[in-house]
Amino acid sequence: MKTNDLGPHQFAPGSITGNLESSIQAATWLQTSDAAAVALARRLAVALDVCLDTGEIKDVPQLSARLIGVLQQLHMTVETRTQGKQEVESDGSQHIGNYLRLLKTEDTESKPRSTKRGASSQ
Repeated sequence: MKTNDLGPHQFAPGSITGNLESSIQAATWLQTSDAAAVALARRLAVALDVCLDTGEIKDVPQLSARLIGVLQQLHMTVETRTQGKQEVESDGSQHIGNYLRLLKTEDTESKPRSTKRGASSQ
C-alpha cells in the first residue's frame, strides 16, 4: 500500500511521514510560530517517502539532510534535546552564592597603607 492511497491522517507503517506525525504530536513545546517549519518538515517527509516507495533514491541524501536540519531547528532530534538539557543543568545558577562570596573583599579604604611605592623603609 502506498502512502498516497491512505487518508489524510493515515500513513503507511514505518513511513517517515507517519513517524514525523507521531513526533509532532509528542513535541509539546512546538508553538504556532513553528507552523512554517513543521509544514516544511511534513513536505520533506512526504518527498522522502515518495522517493523511497518509487525507488528513486538519488535525492534521498539531500532530502534527508534538509529534514534533519529542520528537525534540529524544532528541537526534535535526540541531539538537540540532550544539548538543551545539558545547558539547563550546567548553567551555573547553583553556584551564584559561592561566586559572590569569592568576590567580597575587605574594606580597603578604612585601613591605612603601611608603605608607599618607591619609598624605602628606615
